[in-house]
Amino acid sequence: MYLFIAIIFIAELIIACTVINFIVKADRKVRRYNACVETFNPLAQTCLQYSRCLISTFNRSFENFFVFIKKKQEQIVFKTIVIIAIYSMLFLFKIKADKASKFYKLAGVIRDIVTDFAV
Repeated sequence: MYLFIAIIFIAELIIACTVINFIVKADRKVRRYNACVETFNPLAQTCLQYSRCLISTFNRSFENFFVFIKKKQEQIVFKTIVIIAIYSMLFLFKIKADKASKFYKLAGVIRDIVTDFAV
């Protein structure tokens, strides 16, 4: 009976030593990976800051592009309105005097109708 208890005790010691050995090996691997992470961490932070800077610069340039497009659109609309006004004035001045008076009367009637609806 004592022999059986001694064998079980020795088996438990062997199992405990094996488990402790695995824990020590795992601890060494974790320490090695931790050293690699500590070495790589400043480099990773620098790369992340650089990428953050690149993304913000790209975002600003993209916003500036949209502002540029909007300004050009406003310029084109303004120039189109000016060109239409100039050509309409040229057209009105090119018409003979009697036809021009009819257009002026028509414009006056349209203006009166618009003011009646607006008020």
